[in-house]
Amino acid sequence: MSPLRRGFISFALLAASPALHATPFPVEAMFEAESTAPGAPWVLESQGGNVVSGGGYLSTPADLARAESPGAATQLSYSVAVPRDGNYTIWLRVLAPAANAASLYLAVDNGAYASASVPFTTGQPPKWTWLPVTRWLAAGERELKLQYREGGLGIDCLLVTALADFVPQGYGVYPLPTVLPPAGEHPRVFARVGDLAAIRSRFESGAQEMVQHRAVLNGFVAAPAVVALPVFVPGGPARSNHQVDAVSAIKAKALYSLLYERGGSAAQAQRGREAVQMLLDYLAAVQFAPGYNHPNEKGDIILASAMVYDWCFHLMSAQQRAYVVARFTQLAATMEIGFPPSRQGPVVGHGSDNQLLRDQLSAAIAFYDEAPLVYNIVAGRFFADYIAPRNYAYAAQAYHQGASYGTVRFLADMYAAWIFRRMGAAPVFDPVQQMTPYHWLYTRRPDGQWMRDGDVYHSSYTNSREYWSEPLAFMLPATYYNNPTLKHEYLKQSLQPSTSFIHPKDSIWPILLGNTAMGSTPSPVALPLTKYFPDPAGLMIARTGWTDGIHVESGNVVATMKLGGDWFGNHEHYDAGHFQIYYKGGLAIDSGIYSGRDVADPSIPLEYGSAHDMNYHKRSIAHNTMLVHDPDENFDGYANDGGQRFPGDEPSSVAELANGYKVATVLRQQQVGGAAGAPDFSYIKGDLTAAYSSKVRQFQRSFVFLNLKNTDHPAALIVFDKVSASDAGFKKTWLLHSQFEPQISGDTVLIQRTDWDYNSTLQYNGKLINRTLLPANALLAKVGGSGNEFSVGGTNYPIQPEADYSTEEAGAWRLEVSPPGGNETDVFLNVMQVMDASSTLPALPTTAIDSALLAGVKIQDRVVLFSKSGLPLGGTVTVELPAHSASMQVLVADLQAGSWTVSKRGTDGPIEDEVSDGGGTLYFVANGGGVYDLQRK
Repeated sequence: MSPLRRGFISFALLAASPALHATPFPVEAMFEAESTAPGAPWVLESQGGNVVSGGGYLSTPADLARAESPGAATQLSYSVAVPRDGNYTIWLRVLAPAANAASLYLAVDNGAYASASVPFTTGQPPKWTWLPVTRWLAAGERELKLQYREGGLGIDCLLVTALADFVPQGYGVYPLPTVLPPAGEHPRVFARVGDLAAIRSRFESGAQEMVQHRAVLNGFVAAPAVVALPVFVPGGPARSNHQVDAVSAIKAKALYSLLYERGGSAAQAQRGREAVQMLLDYLAAVQFAPGYNHPNEKGDIILASAMVYDWCFHLMSAQQRAYVVARFTQLAATMEIGFPPSRQGPVVGHGSDNQLLRDQLSAAIAFYDEAPLVYNIVAGRFFADYIAPRNYAYAAQAYHQGASYGTVRFLADMYAAWIFRRMGAAPVFDPVQQMTPYHWLYTRRPDGQWMRDGDVYHSSYTNSREYWSEPLAFMLPATYYNNPTLKHEYLKQSLQPSTSFIHPKDSIWPILLGNTAMGSTPSPVALPLTKYFPDPAGLMIARTGWTDGIHVESGNVVATMKLGGDWFGNHEHYDAGHFQIYYKGGLAIDSGIYSGRDVADPSIPLEYGSAHDMNYHKRSIAHNTMLVHDPDENFDGYANDGGQRFPGDEPSSVAELANGYKVATVLRQQQVGGAAGAPDFSYIKGDLTAAYSSKVRQFQRSFVFLNLKNTDHPAALIVFDKVSASDAGFKKTWLLHSQFEPQISGDTVLIQRTDWDYNSTLQYNGKLINRTLLPANALLAKVGGSGNEFSVGGTNYPIQPEADYSTEEAGAWRLEVSPPGGNETDVFLNVMQVMDASSTLPALPTTAIDSALLAGVKIQDRVVLFSKSGLPLGGTVTVELPAHSASMQVLVADLQAGSWTVSKRGTDGPIEDEVSDGGGTLYFVANGGGVYDLQRK
C-alpha cells in the first residue's frame, strides 16, 4: 500500500462477495455480488441497475428457518484494508421483505457474531435501506463476515468509512458513471494543463473586460494569509461566521499558484501554501447553526476546497487532503440537497442550483483518485437524473423558471457543462442549450428591464438607471459555444457603470472561462424581430426593434404571447395564455410582487409562499389571461381566483412531467408579411384547456401581433378567445392589468404611463387603447385602487416594495371583461394598440368584420380573421372586407392545409397560395373592400 493510502481517511465500497474465505478488496474498489457464484444458502437475485448496484444482489430463501445463533451456514467474507486504528461505520445496503426477515449476523475478524436489525415499517412496502454498524477496527487487513439469520433478507453492497458524518442515503440508486476524470492528473477542476497558458493570458490581458476582474483577484491574492472569523455563538443571532472575502482570497491564491507557481518547488510556492493553510484554518473555524442548510455559503466553501485540493495538490500532505475530504462530507451532508445529494429534485428548486451542478461536482472531480466514492455518488446522480430534463427543457430555447431564477438556474447548468469540458469529457448537454439566453435577449425592454416572467427579484434591488443583469449567465454560454451575440450582451451587462452585477467572489470566472479573443458582434440588433420558443414553452415574443442600453424614449414595442406547454412549478406561475405589452412603459403588465414587505409591519419580509404570493401573485388572476369561476372549486385552501389548476408538486423527472403537467399545446404559429426578420404579422394559437380543471371544456386562444411600421401607431395586438365552460353559470373574465387606473368609455379602455422614475430622471410616455369587439355588449369593469390592488374575491392581499427606489411594476388595477349573460360558450375579440401618451393624434379606428364562418378586425391597412368555431376551415369561405381606399394586407387564420385561391367578386384572376399545416394561415393583399371567396383546392 502506498504512503498516500496509509495517510488517507478511507472508504471501502464493496459488493457482497460470495467467497467462503477472505478476499482482499482494494480501498474504494467496487465489486459486484454476482461476480462469483454464491454458496448455499445464498442465491443471486436480479432487480435492475437503477435499483441495486450492478443489477444483482444476494439473498437467502424466504422459507429458511430463523437461525437463533450463527451456525454452519455459509458465511460471506470480505477483507478490507484499514489505514489506521479507529472507529468506523460499516454500512450495509439491505432489503428486508418482512418484519420477520429483517436481521443478519455480522462479525469482524475472529470476534463474536452479533445480530444487526434492519428497520422495517409494518404496512409499508419493502425498500432498500442503508444499515449502519459501528465498530472499532485496527489498522491492516480486517475481515468482515456476514451470516444469514432470517430468510429472505437481501444484501446489495457494503460501505466502510471513518467519516462519522457520512450517510450514504440514496447511494446505490444510480448506475456508476462511465464518464470519469483523468486519473492521476492535476489540475482537472475547471482547467487542465493545456488550458493554463490561455488562462494566464487572460489574467494578464489589458482588455477592458478583464481590468476589473484582474484588480479584484490581485487584491485577494495580496490579502493577508490570515483566517480571522468572528467568534460563533451557538444560539446567537448569527447563523454562521462564514466570510465571503476570506473564501474568495483562498480561491484567488490557489489560482495564482496554479498559474505562476506550479513548475517551481513547494518551498517557493508562497501563494499556494497560503491557500492551503488558509483553507485548513477556514475549515476548522467556520461554523453554522444547527439546521441552517442554506446551500450557497456551504457550496462556496466546498468549491474553494475543490480548487485548492486540485490546483495545489502537490503542496498538500495526504493527511491534509484527508481532512479536506472529511470536512466536505460534513458540510455537504448539511446542505439542502445533502450528501449523497438525494434530498432534492433535479428538475426545479434548489436541487437545480449550484449545490450538485457546480460545488459537489467540483469536489468529486478533485478528490477522485483518493476518494472515487464521492465522484461515483455525485456524478452518478448527475448522469442519471439531471441531463434528460435539461435537454428536454432546452428544446424550448427558453427557461421555465423565468426572468430571475431562470438565469441563475441556467448558470448552474453552464457550470456543469464547463466542468466536464475542462475535465476532458465530451459535451454532456444538447448544444441547443446555447439558445436559452435568447429568451432574455428577446424579453429585454428599452428601459433596461426584462418583461416580467415568473418570480422576479431583480425589480426589488435595482433602480431605474441600472440595466437588469446576470452577466455570467451570458458569458459562460458565449465562450462555451463561441457565440458573439451572447458575448455582446455579457459585455453590455458587465461593463455598465455599476460593478455590483459581478460580485467580487465571481471575478474568478471571467479569468477562468472567459475569452478576450472572441468578438462581440453581431449584437441582438441583427436578430429577427419575432421569435417562437417551442414546446415545452409555447411562447412567442414580438418586437418592432432593438434597443442597446437604457432608452425609455425608444419607440420600440415588445410583446410576449405565452400560451404555455409543460408547467414546471417552483418559480413558474399559473399563467398559461398570458400576454404583456411594453411601449414607453409597461402597459399590459404582470401584476404582483415576489419579494416585498408587509404593509402593516415593513420589518416583515414577504417572499416565496407568502399570502400575497400564493393567493394572488402566482395565480392566474394576476395575469392577462382568462378566468372561469366555479364557486365550488378548491385550490388547496388558497383563494378561489377562478383561474388555472394546480398541476401538482414540483416534477422530479421528464416522465413525471407527462403525468398531468401539460397545461397548453401550441396548435399553429407563423410569421408572415414584410421583409425577412421583420414580419408584419406574428401569429400563434394554442389550446389551453388542460390548464384548467374540468370546469373548462375547451379554451383556445389566438394572438396576432401587428408590426404596423408606423412611428405614430407602431403596433397592435389582437387576442381572440373561444371558451366553453362545463356550466353556463361559471362566469368568464378576460383580464388586462395596468400600473395605473384604466379609463373606460363604452367598449374601449385607455391605459397610460406618464410617470417618472424614483430619481426623476426618466419619464415613461406610453398609451394603450383596447377595444372589445366580442362578446357583443360585453361588461367592462375595473378593479383596484388603494386597498384593493391585489384583490381576490373581495379580499386584498397587500404587499409593498422592498425599497422606494426599486423597479417593481406591481400594478394596482385590472380591467375585467365578461359576457353580458351566462352561456356555456363565449367568444372574445380584443384589439390593443399603442402610441405615445403625449400624442394628440386619435387612435387608429378598428372595424369589426363578421361573416358566417369568420370573425375579425380591420386596423390601419391590416385585416385579421379567425374561425368562429375554432376549427380549421376548408371548402369555400366567404368574407366581406370593409371599404378601404388602398390595398389591405389580410391574414386569415384557422384554415386547413393545402392550396387555396382568393377571388374578389367582380374582378378577374384569383390569387393562389399555400397554407401550411403548422401555420394554418392564408396571407394575401386585398385590392380594396368587397366580397372575397377563399377556396381550398
